[in-house]
Amino acid sequence: MEHRVGKIDAKDLAALAGHRGLAGWSLCPDETGGFWLKVPAGDEEAFRKLPLLGRWTADAAGKLVRDGHRVAEALLPADGWQALAIYLPLSPPLRGAPGMPPPAVGFHLEPDDAGHPAAALLGPRDAFAAWAETAFAPRLDRLRFACCEDGRAFIEGCPLPPLPGTGYHRLGRLWLPCGWRLPDHAWPELLEELLGLGRNRMCLLHPDGSHEELDEENLVPATRAAVRSTMID
Repeated sequence: MEHRVGKIDAKDLAALAGHRGLAGWSLCPDETGGFWLKVPAGDEEAFRKLPLLGRWTADAAGKLVRDGHRVAEALLPADGWQALAIYLPLSPPLRGAPGMPPPAVGFHLEPDDAGHPAAALLGPRDAFAAWAETAFAPRLDRLRFACCEDGRAFIEGCPLPPLPGTGYHRLGRLWLPCGWRLPDHAWPELLEELLGLGRNRMCLLHPDGSHEELDEENLVPATRAAVRSTMID
């Protein structure tokens, strides 16, 4: 049975997180501190998108032929193979703290030109409070918000207020900044599972690879009274 084989740097293992549940995907440490990756030949489409240091095809005897070549140059290691889950275990983040703590995740978003409209805004709380003081009630009625201890506000609804900040579009329980997308290896459903998100918990992803979590129940209607209460120390 043929396999596709690659070498991957240890720092890039997170790129495999979206494939940890696929049958036949396995890793083996190499002598450089990186890993050999072996996948079924039928998974070529996913394989070619990975950040690999080299690509080979392995025949049934384990002979490795590098892409673009015809002659075998090495043998695939016979021992030491482990399923991806051994190196990429699921580990839900710690719970119990209110607000939006910013632990890091193991990948970075990629630029996107799809033009998703903003359905939420993350910006300065004081700017939102000042705007809410004079905004027409029908505008406020269409918004929900939550505030962070560091002085930011997350505002969700349509139309959004004309304030400085970062616009976000929603993908399941994930919020992505407009102009950015998930990398191909990061499937939304698996990422939600990896982050341990419950039915009412959402996650804001940032281009630098960090994320912040928010319980949906913390989003409250944007009444003037509710906004004013957040400005009281």
